[in-house]
Amino acid sequence: MITAQGERLFSAQDAGALFSPGVVTGGAKRRVSYEEHDPVVAVRLALGLARRSWVEAVAVAPAGVVLAHTGLALAFSGHLSTVRGRRGGEAACVTSPVRPPLPKPRLLRIPHLVTAAGPDGSWGDVVVWEVMTREQFSSWLDHGPPIDLGGVEARVPQLIALRRAAREGTLPDTPAVRALHELLRTRYWSIRLVLQHQDLFDSLLSPKETHP
Repeated sequence: MITAQGERLFSAQDAGALFSPGVVTGGAKRRVSYEEHDPVVAVRLALGLARRSWVEAVAVAPAGVVLAHTGLALAFSGHLSTVRGRRGGEAACVTSPVRPPLPKPRLLRIPHLVTAAGPDGSWGDVVVWEVMTREQFSSWLDHGPPIDLGGVEARVPQLIALRRAAREGTLPDTPAVRALHELLRTRYWSIRLVLQHQDLFDSLLSPKETHP
């Protein structure tokens, strides 16, 4: 399902059924799983598999994580590759339902804010993590000022709470909230929107702004 602002909403059917943990790939009408119990090695394996031409999506499925959550990460990986217009020679997107380790210093992790349906059919906000290179990050975001991704990671629970409040219409009438509503007329609330409007979201996360 796609909203008027272009957000992709994910259902339980999109998440699909996965049968084992490991590194899962999708593409060319195939789904393949590689078991790997070391999280760092699993991420490295996923990044290597993402470069194969037949692979359209890659997700790391850690042991102990509900497999449907990894199914959502795999579906979101394919969605990212589609909306970014992946061209020949480019790697597929690598995602994870939990915060992944970074095996190389020039890698970054992005906490995407995703709307998905739970087992009871109600819609909610979840985080799907993406691993990308610094070069891919710069190309994707096209940002100006430096961004503290570690600071963004630390504030993910606050961002999710703020996103839920905006959806439910419970935010107070403040200049920052009005600016947010103006943005959301043509954009949906993604992590890209947050990173592109750092000052606005810093203001929105200030207690005096949202809790007068």
